Amino acid sequence: MGFPLTISTTRRTARSSVVIGIGCSLLLSACSTQPLPTEIPQQALGLPAQFNASGTDTPATRWWQSFGDSELDQLVQLALASNPDLQATYWRLQQADAAAAQARSGFWPRLTGGLENTEQRRGASNDFDFSGAENEGNSWSGRLAAGYEVDLWGRVRSGARAAEAGRLAQEDSFQVTALTLAAEVTNVWLQLQEAWGQQQLLDEQLEINQKTLKVLELRFGGGVSAAADVFQQRQLVEQSQQELAQSRADIQVLQVQLAALLGVNRDQLPAFVDALDGLPPLPALPATGVPSELLLRRPDVRQAQRALLQGHYLADQAWADRLPALTLGLLFSGGGRALSDIAEDWLLNFSAALDGVIFDGGNLAAAERQQEAVEQERWAAFRNAVMQALSEVEQALINEQAIRERLSFLETRAQLADQITLRQRRAYGQGSVDFLNVLSATDNQQSLERQLLTAHRELLENRVTLYRALSGGLPEQDLPQPPALELEVYRVENQ
Repeated sequence: MGFPLTISTTRRTARSSVVIGIGCSLLLSACSTQPLPTEIPQQALGLPAQFNASGTDTPATRWWQSFGDSELDQLVQLALASNPDLQATYWRLQQADAAAAQARSGFWPRLTGGLENTEQRRGASNDFDFSGAENEGNSWSGRLAAGYEVDLWGRVRSGARAAEAGRLAQEDSFQVTALTLAAEVTNVWLQLQEAWGQQQLLDEQLEINQKTLKVLELRFGGGVSAAADVFQQRQLVEQSQQELAQSRADIQVLQVQLAALLGVNRDQLPAFVDALDGLPPLPALPATGVPSELLLRRPDVRQAQRALLQGHYLADQAWADRLPALTLGLLFSGGGRALSDIAEDWLLNFSAALDGVIFDGGNLAAAERQQEAVEQERWAAFRNAVMQALSEVEQALINEQAIRERLSFLETRAQLADQITLRQRRAYGQGSVDFLNVLSATDNQQSLERQLLTAHRELLENRVTLYRALSGGLPEQDLPQPPALELEVYRVENQ
């Protein structure tokens, strides 16, 4: 799919048509921006009419609460409040907000003032004559100057709108970071739950294997079992112990990862992180809605829209930079021996200046072409964000169906493995099969038990991906507003 962004020589008309064409749902009221369309045209971007599957439940804003785990909810809230990466994104948002305020200041006149006092004293021993009264005493002078650029070509307006679009894009970036953090915390928590479940399974399997080994050793002592049978069972016990040790290490690694997401040390994790609750049940499939509505609410798509709009206005500003600028000036100045003389003996000047570049070696023209290229790049990035958003939802829906089918097969295989292992043990006790059959059946049975647990976790993780793909952002009250006091303490300690 290719939709080039056509740039005409009549920039004002061309750029307006571009904004309408992309359908950016923005209203930059802070800098007098006109309302823009609130829909993304499905035909223009080739959007499907619906997704290939959909549930009936409305996705919750705090989607992680759908798993019904209060401890998970507490962990996500802790991460949102104290994660350093999310806090850094917050301060980037404050920078963008300040930049937008700076750009809006161009709508107002600039007023400067100055007050000067000069002292003069006579020289006593040189060839110059300082005997006049004017050569000693004080003199005062003051001035007030006002300057204002008449925005003939929309340069100031375009710059303000570009800065506001950048601020809104950074606002959406803040939401994207928060959503990513919530998903990472949820996934690590699910992996921890699985790791604890795996450890419990391995403990039970190790106990069974050790009991089997003792029976074989007794049978070997009685001359019933062969030495190879004992060695094979010992190997299975060693394998269980190895896997159990790896499971413990996995839990420690996951705890370190969770602590980093929460912005704390591992020792500062809540006590319930060491508890075993088990994986939660899978919630009902949420309603996926209409693709175009999804794109309007996803913060990453909105961010791409606003970045494109920022590029649009920056290109307008680069075009206006090539045209003459009309500046109005007003200067009030006065002075005398006393401070009060400034108001009595004063001069008022008014000026109007038209200033433009006649020749700059193509610098401004090159800057305009550069901004046009930036706009083209952001148009491609916007289309990519749209396609990625749709792809994430579709992939999550397809993967859920595939994992459900895999779980069904695994459950059937696990039931069959239980029966096979039971019958192989009976047959071995009767001497009709070799112990290798029992060993193979046992190993397969235990492996399927662990695969079932992993598949259940993968199904839940895939649901996290779907929730995140459908999310329109988190509530504002969940997002951090970190104080600057920590930095002040750092400054004091390092002086």
